Amino acid sequence: WSIIARDGFNGTILWKRPIEKWNNQLWPLKSGPTQLARRLVAVDDTVYVTLGFHDPIVALDAATGEVLREFEFSKGTEELIVSKGTLFAMVNEGESEVDPYRPAHNVGDQARVRTDEEWHWNRLPREIAAYDAATGKELWRREFCIAPLSVAADDDHVIFHDGERVVCLDRNTGSEVWTSEPAGLRPNVTMNFGPRLVIQDGVVMYAGGDRKMAAFDA
Repeated sequence: WSIIARDGFNGTILWKRPIEKWNNQLWPLKSGPTQLARRLVAVDDTVYVTLGFHDPIVALDAATGEVLREFEFSKGTEELIVSKGTLFAMVNEGESEVDPYRPAHNVGDQARVRTDEEWHWNRLPREIAAYDAATGKELWRREFCIAPLSVAADDDHVIFHDGERVVCLDRNTGSEVWTSEPAGLRPNVTMNFGPRLVIQDGVVMYAGGDRKMAAFDA
């Protein structure tokens, strides 16, 4: 595994950074973990990424790959987003659900069925931490149950699903602004799935995989 930067015009490789440990390479194709896609964000001339499965977030110079800074206490970050100069990280200080994985079949369909049946989101608490993206300074940190792929932010809020309801925090302080009525979610959130939550023009839209969609005033 590596993170590779290429010239956007002709594809020339500019730099590479090795990733020594990532998810098990024998994890079956098309079975996730979907959260891995939320560990890489590029904003202007800076790349925010975890350079290992359990490693902290670092900011890289997009032109050279040089490490500019590391975000303290971000080891175990499963997801990160960057919004208007603030980096929000979902941090799991415990064991990942996929850490114990060992392959038991060498046939793709058997392996995919096994992962869907045995590996699910564990619904244990995570921390959501806010950092100044430019300096790496931690601004606040709160502990919640946080559903995979559900963290989103706008000018005023950070919003996520806690496994039962949609929760809205003040993005500047981390204080709770509101909690919705129960909003549906699949009983088992498999590693190839995640609820969808987006914010647009003051409206929060949420779909949890139960064939329903709900919209809330932010």
